[in-house]
Parts: sequence; structure tokens; C-alpha cells
Amino acid sequence: MSRRWVARGSVQAPPHAVFTALLDVGPVAGARTVDGTVTDSGGVRRYRASIGEPASTLSVEVDAEHRTLAVQGNWWYRGVYTVHSGADGSQVEYRVHNVADRLAWAVPLMQRRLPRQLRRDLAALLERIGRHLNCPAHLLPDDDRGR
Repeated sequence: MSRRWVARGSVQAPPHAVFTALLDVGPVAGARTVDGTVTDSGGVRRYRASIGEPASTLSVEVDAEHRTLAVQGNWWYRGVYTVHSGADGSQVEYRVHNVADRLAWAVPLMQRRLPRQLRRDLAALLERIGRHLNCPAHLLPDDDRGR
């Protein structure tokens, strides 16, 4: 996968608080569960949810131990949000994976605007998390891996 399909941001709050806020105000906030939730032996919760207007049904995985939220839908998209410990509190990483079974080669051609959209979406999410936690949050530069 291309490095350009990742964006990172910083939130000045502890990782557990940032992950909880991600679930409260992030992409699955307000989602309607379509099927029941299943929790595997590793503690990962999996469910299908109806998200957005018009509604799309997506697969959701929540791994609280590793502070990871994954959302998968359409024919190619899997977005993974991970909260790590960072220098000023936490680092939020948003990584998009191409999971297409067929025509995977076409996704980069069709999604040429994705790197810019990815950063814009993460910046908006960081703003909501910062507001929710009442703390500073900002997008990191492209070349700053923060590690």
C-alpha cells in the first residue's frame, strides 16, 4: 500500500480518553447496528452498522485493547484508526487499505484525490475529538511519523 494513504494527528490527552472520544464522535458515532455484536476471544467487537445519510451498511471492528477502530465497506475500502501514545499525549493514525478482491489495480486510479480527502477527514475528526475532550488537537505534517 502506498504511504500516501495514511494521515496522522496529535491530541493532547491520554490514549484511552482519545480512543473513547473517537468512538463517541468518530465515524461510527450514531451508527445503527444492523446485526448483533459479536466479541471474539481476543476482545474485538465486530458488528455491521448503518452509517450516514443516505445510509451505507459497513462492517465495524473495535479493538479497545489495541485502541483500533476499523470500518470496511463498499467494494474496496477499509479505514483503520489507531490511537498510540505520543509525545504530547496521543497520536491518531488514519490509514486506508485497498481490500478489493477484483480490480484492486483500479482503486488508486479512481481514488487519486484520496490523500487530500484523508487528511481533510482526519483534520475534521481531530477537531471534534479536541472539542469533545476540551484539549488541543491538530493534524501532523505528511512527513512527520511522530515516532
